[in-house]
Amino acid sequence: MTDANVADGKPTDAWALLLPPGWVRFPTGDEFVRELDEAIDAVVASAVPDDLPRDSAEPYRRLLADGLRDSLTDARTAGAGAVYLPTEPMNGVMIPASLTEVELVSDAGADPLAVAAEVLVEGYEESELVEVDGRPGVRLLDTTLETDQGDDLPPISTRQVVYVVSRDETDGEWLVLSFSTVWNSEESERLAEALVFFFDAVMTTFRWAGPGANPLDLPVAEDAGAPS
Repeated sequence: MTDANVADGKPTDAWALLLPPGWVRFPTGDEFVRELDEAIDAVVASAVPDDLPRDSAEPYRRLLADGLRDSLTDARTAGAGAVYLPTEPMNGVMIPASLTEVELVSDAGADPLAVAAEVLVEGYEESELVEVDGRPGVRLLDTTLETDQGDDLPPISTRQVVYVVSRDETDGEWLVLSFSTVWNSEESERLAEALVFFFDAVMTTFRWAGPGANPLDLPVAEDAGAPS
């Protein structure tokens, strides 16, 4: 979320959402690269047991780490303000997923529904108009199958769910929350499908939390310099 400390701010100057224990929000500035790498290493170490044979465990470790690092690289390139990563297992399973937070500016004064309608024709696998805590937006879903990873690694597939939400049509401000998960087997694909439902459930807890908002006592996410 963004900070909103000015008295004349807007409800949409900040936001909050509920995530399970173990998810940590990391800013994406260059000064946090080491912390993000450590978080990825922690995810991979927890996801793959040490007692697995090296020849079967190592390719999966590299697959998971590369998938998460690719997501983070894409997030930085897209100008993401923060990345959320799971640093602890959920019900005993380490989650191969990430969530990025991006703020965008479009034409000031543009009708948000018209802007959303333009997004809907971009050729995503799924797209629909949504409302997020009273503001219009779009939900998008896209799947990329069996991307070649090279180095004798198995191909990796990715599923991405994106919410593009209007914060303020007067200033042309938008918030983009993009959730990505990876898989490389029938079993892990089922997990990816479940994680899509998980993220949609998380988005039902989203609340604007700036001045004048009523976030219903949702905890406000804080920047993290290292996994907690």
